[in-house]
Formats: sequence, C-alpha cells, structure tokens
Amino acid sequence: MNTIRFNFLLLFLFSLSGLAQKKNSNTTPYPYNNPVIQHMYTADAAPHVMPDGKVWMVTSVDHENGGGYSTMHKYHTFSSPDMVNWTDHGEVLNIYDVIGANEEPEGEDWALWAPDMIYYNNKYYLYFPVRIVLGEDGGEGNREVISYTAVAVSDAPDKHFKIISKKIEGTRGIDPAVFIDDDGERYLYYGQHFGAKLKENMIELDGEPVKMEVDDNRFMEAIWMNKKAGKYWISYHSHYGKPVNPENPDDINRDKSRLDYGISDSPLGPFEYKGPLNFELGVNVQNGPKLPNYEYVPWRLYQSNHGGIVEFHGTEYLFYHTSALSSWRQDSFKGPGTWTQRSVCIDKIEYSDGETIRPVQQTLKGVDEVVVDQPYEIVLPIAKIKKKSNTLTFKNVDLGTGYYYASLEADNFPKGSKISIYKDSASGPLLGTLVSTGTKITETFLRDANGFQNIILVFDESASQASLNSFRFFAGAPIH
Repeated sequence: MNTIRFNFLLLFLFSLSGLAQKKNSNTTPYPYNNPVIQHMYTADAAPHVMPDGKVWMVTSVDHENGGGYSTMHKYHTFSSPDMVNWTDHGEVLNIYDVIGANEEPEGEDWALWAPDMIYYNNKYYLYFPVRIVLGEDGGEGNREVISYTAVAVSDAPDKHFKIISKKIEGTRGIDPAVFIDDDGERYLYYGQHFGAKLKENMIELDGEPVKMEVDDNRFMEAIWMNKKAGKYWISYHSHYGKPVNPENPDDINRDKSRLDYGISDSPLGPFEYKGPLNFELGVNVQNGPKLPNYEYVPWRLYQSNHGGIVEFHGTEYLFYHTSALSSWRQDSFKGPGTWTQRSVCIDKIEYSDGETIRPVQQTLKGVDEVVVDQPYEIVLPIAKIKKKSNTLTFKNVDLGTGYYYASLEADNFPKGSKISIYKDSASGPLLGTLVSTGTKITETFLRDANGFQNIILVFDESASQASLNSFRFFAGAPIH
C-alpha cells in the first residue's frame, strides 16, 4: 500500500472511531439533485401520499455539528407535488416534547430515531422510537438501553405534533412503520421484526405482537411494509460488517449493508426472501465524483441504510439516505463525509417481472419531475345510481394516473360498518374499505386506484341501510 493510501486508511479508521468531527466548511451549492434536501441533514425518510395529493415525508434529523446518533433530537416534515421540488415545513416534534423538560435527566441520553407518519380519520399520526441510554458514560456497550414506540398527533402534517401516547404498551425496539391494508386493518411494525394490529384508536396494539418470520440471518432493523398486486412486500436493513476497507470495499467476505426484501400473502408473514432492494450506498453510482486515488464515490465507505417506498402516479420510488452531502460540505468530495450526517435520496424502483425488484440504481440525477394532469377529485353521481341488493356500481370511471383516497358522506351508517370498494367486479381487486367511525363522513386510503374502471361498492350487513349523500375519489392531483 502506498503512503497516500496508508495515511487515508488511518484517517478513515480514526473518523470511524468517532474521535474526529469535521466542520461543514464548504458553502458552495451541492452540484447534484440527489440528495433532495440540501440545507440540512435528514435521514430515515418515511414517504406517503397525503390527502392534499402531495408526497409527504417525515425525517429524523442528524445534528449539524455531528456527535452521532445520540444527538438526533427532532423531526421535520417535507412535501412535494412532483417528487423533485421539496418544501421544508420545519420541526414538528422535539426530544424535549417527549422528556417534558428542557434538558435530559442526569446520566441519561435520549434520542429520536427513524419515525413514520400516516393519515387516518382526519388526523395525522406520528409514530416514533424513543431511545434512552442509562447510566454513567463508560462506553455505550456497557450502559442499559431502553427503546419503545410512542405516538403523537396533529391536525396537519406541517403543524407541531402533540404526544398522545408516551409509550405503546407491548412495544420495544426501534424504527416503527405503519401500514393500513385495503380491508381497513391497521398494522404497526417495529424492532426485531415484530408486527401487530393496531386498534382503531391508533395508540394500542390489538392483540399480542408477532415475531414475524423473515430472513433472520440478514435482518437488522428498519422495517418497511408495502403492498403490490395483492402481495405484502417487507423490506429491511441487513446486518453488515464495518469498517469498509478502502482497498476492497466489495470484499465478498464482509456482510453488506443492504436493503433486502421478502414477499408474503399475509401482512404478518411468513415472508419468502427475494433478494436485495438496494445495494450498499455508493455502489454502481455512475458519472459521480471519485474519492482521491480510488475508483468509487467517496460515500461508498460509510454505510447506514434505511428505506421507505411510495407509489406516485404510476411509479414506485425508494427513499434512502447517504453521506454524499456531508462529503461535499466537509471535504468537497475529497473524503467520505460523516457516517451520522446523512441526507435523503430518491430513486425509482423497477421490476424485472411481477415478483422481482431490480436492485435500485442509485443516481446523482435523482428522479424525473412528475406532472399530473387531472382533477384533484372526482364526485360520482350517487343520485343516478340504483343500489342492487348490497352493491352499488359506477361504470367506466376515469381514475387517470391514480387517486389515493375516497370519501363517503352517508346517514344511517353505524360505527364499525364497512363498505368495500372494488374495481372490475364485486370479487375483483379491493381498492380500499370505508369503515364507519360513527360520523357522517368516512374516508379511506386507496391502493391501485387508476385507469378506466367499473367501481363497485359492496355493503356489509350492518351498512345495508346506509343512505348515501355523496361519494368521491380525491387526492388525484396535488393542491398547490
């Protein structure tokens, strides 16, 4: 090994130890589109389409001055109408909201790690892991660690959230993710591949959690649940070996920091392992800067993987993070940046067949701007359609490139009653389920609601006497 490479390796190992923290001294604008947020450090993005028709993400925040994972103390939300232009809506929760005081208790380190945010019944729910390290500082490996999931709520995703559950009883571990199925059931995933149903109040588990069958040899953290073509797709961050050797970053004997995925017929598994969703950060990045004296991008050496998936008007996107921005701000791409100063990137997901994802091509260009040319909402003609038995059919409805929510206004629709929304026929694909909360207006998230379709509403027995006043699909285009 020549002197330059030897010295670099020493510097690299020194920085990994956490003893060195470089300043963000380069103020020149970052020269690429990925990462998408460039004025601050963001990580662990959780993306969803919200009722305004935009993609929203909540992110954890890495501290501007470094300090590692223990300095992650707040969340920001961001929105985009087109996947390219993002608005920062500011801080929505802080660690001191959780502690209830303006400082951490003596001898305790509190942190907020990877969150998720979802819309349900006219409220926005923020699920977040509280991580507490107890005891005097003698090395984190020698201190007790407590972690669990808490919940906060807001009327809007750009407003501060109020904590409504300091801890969901029965949870432990990090990285919660929330999933609402087409039948209206709600699920919480967290920790070491645990999953459980959520009660309608969104703050209690509905039954005992299940330790799901996934690939235990690979699974590390960061569960995300997606659904496509009637199958449940779980993805997660795999175990990996570190540090990455600058001389041999692709060492076949080192476990890789990948996002892997599996498929199941059930939201709680078991899941069949299918392969990598995203290779290690910096792998196969084309036309990018090179680390001096090496043939790969600088951030190839620092690994921390966390994924979120969203479908938006016909394309699925993977949200992940890299240290590319910190590499630029600290070293003008002459060094790898800082491992715990990460930034959200977005690239598209492509399939080689119905059940195989091509490992995502990480890019510096990012994704193309999405232009939506259709109405925000479609109101269907309730008065002109006669209900037959327990069904109501709307023929040849143009759902364009996608509508993400449905809303029903009805009288005599008892709490807990269900109206299922199908396409093609009463036994066709289920788009979503309207579950009455006892109020006049009921909403549901939709999945795969696109194209010209015959839409069939199927009423369960308790909903058969419901008197419908209006029915609409909405969030089909961003509200500007």
